[in-house]
Amino acid sequence: MEKNYDTLIKDKVFFGGAKEAEAAFEQEAVDIVIDVRVNGLSSQEQGAVSYPYKHLPIADEDIAVASSIEKVAKEIAAAYKEGQKVYIHCGSGEGRAGVAATATLIELGMAQSLEEAEATVKKARPQVTIRSKMEKALQKLYK
Repeated sequence: MEKNYDTLIKDKVFFGGAKEAEAAFEQEAVDIVIDVRVNGLSSQEQGAVSYPYKHLPIADEDIAVASSIEKVAKEIAAAYKEGQKVYIHCGSGEGRAGVAATATLIELGMAQSLEEAEATVKKARPQVTIRSKMEKALQKLYK
């Protein structure tokens, strides 16, 4: 079966787009799905999904971008340390999910620099593009 999501940390952390959340949940036995989109699932949509869902948006507002990235990275790192399997997604799996994945690698000490973390993320999922505002927030947090 073709996977349209990617592995960040072998057998533990996966990332991609919103449409792949169900497949990742089923195929990888994911414990928690973390949605980093600004607008997550509505309450009605949350009730319709079969997986444990958590909405931790990465903000658009300049003042809140860095703190929102740090919050989601710490949440993913904590779940990982508790032995949970995590699927991170944004809309397409090309923007915010890549930002969350980058920050997570640093939070877990699996990358020694922001450059190393970004390279690891892009190797796993080449279509990831970190927008300027998100890059500045990552630099503020991890440089």
